[in-house]
Amino acid sequence: MSKTSISEIKNFAKELIINFSKKKKIIPSKFHYDFLGSKYFEKITKTKEYYVTNSEIEILKKISSQLNKILGNNLTYVEFGSGAIAKIKILLNNNVNYYVPLDISLDFIKKESTKLFKNYPKLKILPTYCDYTKVVKLSKNIPGIKVGFFLGSSIGNFYNNDEINFLKNAKKTLGKKSYLIIGVDLKKDERIFKKAYNDSSKSAANFNLNLITRMNKELGTNLVIKDFEYVSNYNKSKGAVESFIFSKKKQNIFINKKKFIFKKGEYIQTEISNKFTIKSFSNLAKNTGWKVIKHWKDQRKYYSIFLLQS
Repeated sequence: MSKTSISEIKNFAKELIINFSKKKKIIPSKFHYDFLGSKYFEKITKTKEYYVTNSEIEILKKISSQLNKILGNNLTYVEFGSGAIAKIKILLNNNVNYYVPLDISLDFIKKESTKLFKNYPKLKILPTYCDYTKVVKLSKNIPGIKVGFFLGSSIGNFYNNDEINFLKNAKKTLGKKSYLIIGVDLKKDERIFKKAYNDSSKSAANFNLNLITRMNKELGTNLVIKDFEYVSNYNKSKGAVESFIFSKKKQNIFINKKKFIFKKGEYIQTEISNKFTIKSFSNLAKNTGWKVIKHWKDQRKYYSIFLLQS
């Protein structure tokens, strides 16, 4: 049975109070990834409709030898929002001495790190509980070149242009002469997005509705999942997939004794997934102080991985 730390619960409550006090209620997407939410997301990555994971694995396998030549030796991989370990394993070799997964779910990264250590016993693994969207102070004892790793199209999950803050903060976290390997979902036929975010197995729905389970478990909100419905659509004007949980009736909840009302028919936004062109992401990277070294696409040109340098 997984446990959530007291600090994680306090942070969850604090951010919900802030975001539920706004006219348009949102739940920041980073809170999807408690232990159960992370497991639900793993199921999404295995659905036939969700192309992101397979596209990333395809690209990483294709470029791993190129990356080795560019990055050199004595590397430390720092993964922002560490998830399942399948992708990072593609890049682990004798050039990599340290792996530092950063995540807001300490329980999950400890379990995933244990699995990784069994396959790479010489690799030094330092699982770190933190809000990786902010500047993280890494241990000064970690030698060599820092290589950030931020996949899953997570750069698209920020609200209110906070992707700018993340890229600036990641640059500070990694330090001078560092690199960032980052996954970017490209704009394409919106029918592809509709299928990916509304899969036939309802994994995406379960992933989003798990936020209700988490609120009940950690904050005692006593909500009923069947009183909500998952909705997702592509907003062409924003160039983003937006996901919501829809309240089927009027509901009252209390968080730290503060009352909030979900109106009947109200949409609570649970996720945004901004999509990019090669040009728009290149401009974003440059405007936040990064140099674009190279980018690669998958065979279908659905997706791209960029290599940036500070």
